[in-house]
Amino acid sequence: MGTMGHTMTASIPGEAETVADRARRVVRASGMSQREFAARIGMDQTALSKGLRGTRRLSDTELRAIARVGRVPLKFLTSDAATPPAALLAAEERSTRLRAEPVDAQVRRNQILEATARLIAQRGFHSVRVADIARVCDTSPATLHYHFSSKDDALRDALAFYSERLHQRLAEEFATVSSPVDKLRRLIDVQLPASPEDVEEWSVWVQSWNEAMIQPSLRDPQRQAYARWRDVVLGLIRECQATGLAADADADLLATRFTALVDGLAIQLLTGTPHMTVDRMREVLLDSFEPHLSLR
Repeated sequence: MGTMGHTMTASIPGEAETVADRARRVVRASGMSQREFAARIGMDQTALSKGLRGTRRLSDTELRAIARVGRVPLKFLTSDAATPPAALLAAEERSTRLRAEPVDAQVRRNQILEATARLIAQRGFHSVRVADIARVCDTSPATLHYHFSSKDDALRDALAFYSERLHQRLAEEFATVSSPVDKLRRLIDVQLPASPEDVEEWSVWVQSWNEAMIQPSLRDPQRQAYARWRDVVLGLIRECQATGLAADADADLLATRFTALVDGLAIQLLTGTPHMTVDRMREVLLDSFEPHLSLR
């Protein structure tokens, strides 16, 4: 596949991009530092730096992780002929513009929102203080209060942040396949807590459920986010039925069963339940539409 498996060197102007060149573009466009990106893909920062310079070969596993966290198709990294995805080009353009212009209020708010979401995911809603968020964002508590009037607002916005990121990721995955069955398979892969980034997303989902149980004011945002996700599942099942598959099934019941399994299995995995692994979760979910629909 492309240049995967070969020693990489830095590109020369006028020549095709190398794997290292494309990987470097993905890391830069992510908006993360190399240190943070390396942590998210489980790599040593020095090893990643060498890989991006082309002095060390990036393994297949590392390239898959870079593609996942950078939200680009693996083919873009591994194929000389692959076209840069629109999302990457947009991120590069945005990054260039931000370097050339003062940071405006909306951009700053988005930066604060992302940092807040990650802190809540990593430390827990009740363990995060406004001072912690301000320190990470290199700003003042007063600025934080300008963007979020309360910690509850911060949790609501963190949920919205991860929900939107989930749907962007699904849209990118669905764009690469055509059949609803293949989309269901991609849906399952996206839901697996397989990376530190996935675990952070799940952490905020679970915390939002917990807080909604005891704070009615948090229920509507949580319900809306969950309904949007469930509608995706239900829509794919109905797409399958439109092609003649699972014609005798109750689509709503299948969607309920699948979403309940996703939630329950993920919680088991995240809490270290014995015998539950990412691979085991995938296997159970692949069988979750049987006998009406086979994803094997």
